[in-house]
Amino acid sequence: MKNIRPFGWVIIFLNFFYIVNFFVGREGLYIQEGDPDTVIFNQFILLVIWLVVMNIVLFVIYRVTGGKKRECPACGSRVKVGITTCSKCGFDFMKAAGNQ
Repeated sequence: MKNIRPFGWVIIFLNFFYIVNFFVGREGLYIQEGDPDTVIFNQFILLVIWLVVMNIVLFVIYRVTGGKKRECPACGSRVKVGITTCSKCGFDFMKAAGNQ
């Protein structure tokens, strides 16, 4: 979990918030007429649909704002694409690409 970007934490927090709010905040829900179990099931289905749509939108934003970085195979640090050597360990990406 050390490699999660700040926006990734926002996505995790929003999912946690909506799920906890659904199960803990039952008194604040709009009560409709009808069978309480059916109402709760309908609200659960709406929650699932909302989470799917929200996560798709947030994932697209997450991927687009990710930047152009790759992981160094030697030390695991994030290195910009186009740099030929890792600044931490000195791993040579050009030499490694030539050996493949």
